Amino acid sequence: MYTPLGMLWALSFLLGPGIFQPLEQQTARSIASRSGREIVPVVKAAAIIGGSVTLLLVGFAMIFNSWLIKSIFSNESSLLIAIILVVVGLGLAHLVKGVLAGAGRFKNYAQYLVGEGLGRLIATAVLAIFASGEVWMYGLALGLSPFIGILFALIGQNDLIRHGDPVRAREILRPLGVLLLASLATAMVLNVSPLAVELLAETNQKEEPGKFLNALLIARIPLFFFQAIQAALLPRLSHLVASDEYEKFKNELMRLLSFVTIFGVCFILLMAVSGQWLTRIAFGSEYEISNRNMLLLAISSIGLMYALSITQGLLAFHRQGLSATAWIFGIATFPVTISFGEDLFLRVEVALIFTVFITVLLLGVFITKSFKTQRVNKT
Repeated sequence: MYTPLGMLWALSFLLGPGIFQPLEQQTARSIASRSGREIVPVVKAAAIIGGSVTLLLVGFAMIFNSWLIKSIFSNESSLLIAIILVVVGLGLAHLVKGVLAGAGRFKNYAQYLVGEGLGRLIATAVLAIFASGEVWMYGLALGLSPFIGILFALIGQNDLIRHGDPVRAREILRPLGVLLLASLATAMVLNVSPLAVELLAETNQKEEPGKFLNALLIARIPLFFFQAIQAALLPRLSHLVASDEYEKFKNELMRLLSFVTIFGVCFILLMAVSGQWLTRIAFGSEYEISNRNMLLLAISSIGLMYALSITQGLLAFHRQGLSATAWIFGIATFPVTISFGEDLFLRVEVALIFTVFITVLLLGVFITKSFKTQRVNKT
C-alpha cells in the first residue's frame, strides 16, 4: 500500500515545482512590477495559461491511465483520481501563491504552507473515520490538501481584488519557456531519487521504495521550511537588482548561504548520529534506514538548499537560461553515476550527491559571472 502512495507523493512534488512553479514566479513578478496595484488583470492572464496547462496534464492522465495505474500506482486505480485532484489543486495553489508573493503578503503565503500541511492531517483524520486503512483515503487526503491550504491563505483577503489595465496572456507566457525548462530540471533533481529506487528495485525489494521515501521525507524537512524563504527571496533580490544595489544583493545572498552552511553542518551531524533512530520512531522498525543512508541523504538535501538559493539570484538577474543549463547538466549526470555499485540505496544516494554537486558548482560559476557583468555594466 505504501509504495503507490509514495509515488503519488513524488509525482505531486514533480508537478508542483516542475510544472507550475514558473507560473507562480511570473505571476509574482508581473504583480510586483505594478507595485501590487493591478492584481485582477494579471490573474486573468495567468489563469488562462495555468488553466490550459492543467487541462493538458489531466488529459495526459486520462489518456495514459492504464500505464499510470499499472506501472506507477501498483494497480491502485483510485489514485488516478487523486493525481487529477493534485494537478488541479497545485495549479490553482501556485497561482494563488504567485498573487500573494507579488502583493507582498508573505504571512498569507506562509499560511498556505501551514494549511496545506495541516490539511493532509485533517483530511486523513476525517477520512480515517469512514475508511481506515484504505489507499484511496490517503490519496484523497493528498489531493485535497492544496485546496485546504488555499482556504487558509485567502481568509480575509478581499482587498486583493484590484483592477487595472488589461494584461495580455502573451506578456506572462513569453518568459515561461525557459522558466519551465529550469523548473522541470530542478524538479527532476529534487524528485528523481525515489522514482529511481522504484524502477531499480528487484521483485524481492517491493518495500524498499517506501523505506527510501520515508528516509527522504525526514532528510528533506529543511527544504519544506525553505519554501517560505524562497518565496520572499526572489522579490527581494529582484528589487535590489532593479535598484542597482549590487553590493546589497551580494550581502543578502551571502548571508543566506552562510545560514545554510551553519544549519547544514548541524543537520548533517544530527542525521549521522540519530538518523536511523528518527526513521524508527517515525515509521516503525520495519522502515528504519541506517545512519549512513540518512547522512548521505542529508548531504544532498543541504546541497539542494545551496542550489535553490543561488538559483533565486540568477532569476533576479533574469538569467533563467543559465539556471536551466546548470540544473540540466546536473540531472544529466544522474543516470551515469547511478550505474555504479550494487547496493540499491547507496548507488542512488551517491548519484544524487554527485548530481547536486555538479549543479551547485555550475550555479556558483554562473552567479559569479552574472554579478561581475552586471556591476561592470553599471559602471
